[in-house]
Amino acid sequence: MNMKNNIIENEVFKFRISFQKFKNINVYVKPFPDLIGTGLTYDELENEWEQREDLIKEKYFTKEKIDELKKEFIKMIEDSDNPFYIYCYDTDAGYNITEEQLFKID
Repeated sequence: MNMKNNIIENEVFKFRISFQKFKNINVYVKPFPDLIGTGLTYDELENEWEQREDLIKEKYFTKEKIDELKKEFIKMIEDSDNPFYIYCYDTDAGYNITEEQLFKID
């Protein structure tokens, strides 16, 4: 092995891992007051919609609901052969690592 300045020759493949599974949830509520014709600017309308979304999210996704969803996702993960989406997002080389940190391909 060629050592130069205490650096073991290496390449690094950087992987990002996320979940393939997702869940859509519809939350039905009574209509909010109509904003059309109120004279609000586009930015004000957008802000009002964001506030509504935040309100529903805060009220609906309680600790109990989050705990229920965690259990559901854990089951989905356990029942899947591979619940992950794994992709290489970058490569590089020349990191200051030890021999023990190298992943042996063969």
